[in-house]
Amino acid sequence: MRVEDVDHPLAQGRYQTPLRYPGAKTGLSSLIGNLIESAKTSSQIRKVDLLVEPFAGGASTSLRLVGAGIVNRILLADADPLVAAFWQVAAADTENFVGRMAEEHALYISPGGSTALDRWDYWRAWTPAAGMSESTARFETAVKCLFLNRTTFSGILHGSAGPIGGRKQESQYGIGCRFNVEPLSERIRYVGHLYDTNRLVDVWCKDWKDTLADVPEWYADLIPDQVVAYLDPPYIEKSEKLYQRSFYSQVNNSMSPVDDLNWSDRFPHYRLAEYLRNRMQFRWVLSYDAKPQLLSNPWLYAGDRMTPGATEKEVLGVKEWRISKRLVSLRYTASARQGRGAADELLVTTLPPSTVPQDGDFRPVGEMLPSE
Repeated sequence: MRVEDVDHPLAQGRYQTPLRYPGAKTGLSSLIGNLIESAKTSSQIRKVDLLVEPFAGGASTSLRLVGAGIVNRILLADADPLVAAFWQVAAADTENFVGRMAEEHALYISPGGSTALDRWDYWRAWTPAAGMSESTARFETAVKCLFLNRTTFSGILHGSAGPIGGRKQESQYGIGCRFNVEPLSERIRYVGHLYDTNRLVDVWCKDWKDTLADVPEWYADLIPDQVVAYLDPPYIEKSEKLYQRSFYSQVNNSMSPVDDLNWSDRFPHYRLAEYLRNRMQFRWVLSYDAKPQLLSNPWLYAGDRMTPGATEKEVLGVKEWRISKRLVSLRYTASARQGRGAADELLVTTLPPSTVPQDGDFRPVGEMLPSE
């Protein structure tokens, strides 16, 4: 059955996500879309009914692919309570969220100066008060996420990043230069539209492992070939500067973070690779900053096939899919790479190997491997 096109002005728009994200990768969404479109020519795939994004962040790839009709539906998940709350509220309480955003801008951003900086400090320090209802805490957390994302250097939510324009606000780019109410309202309403039309099926505050494990329980009829996970984990190098444990770690309520928010060493990357190689029950596409150790380290992605054990194969139905790898060139925006610039990205996938492009934008990975 054909799924109707997404009927919204932003479905094919250039800018769709309301969030600025550190390390945003210009052009990657279209490449992932090409990869999935090619996979749909296989008799094994035919259609992708659900795209799951466990490291949702700005969710630009999911929004782009569902708007273009490359995937039918999307599911977003993020371990950071700020990010998860943002998407939950944007989806399910859209108009109240848009109204509150406009109010924050009118009362605090528009006056500028100390008024805006005081509000930035307020949100930086804010945590849910004792006894606050879950729904109120979620809404206020979403407001915090959007406010800080739009007023902080590079959109960074945690760590030591300061307000755009600095404490003295002497730069030509002031604290409100990225807080544009009209386009943000349209983008948030696009999220609400996707949710109302069941194209965005849900938003989970879970880590990648719980997300990937829970999808087969909720969407068993789509396993293994009609659901694809797109994973864009933190950089394997220098990720501690961009991805910090949330301040919610001390809050004991449903908004508390799950594990695996700290990616400052290699072990989380090893755990992710082990799960994808040995226990993943459905197709996946992974994008990483192109580093040689990803392909030379046997604990990462040196192998060319998934290697589930007997239990995983018999009980969970895990397949021994081939693993394909390609290099693509991207342009990065604000990130730990010291500003904008071109760089290579590694794509790793279990989509049918015969459909994975190997020319044009998709290059062989031989140049990443150390010479003998």
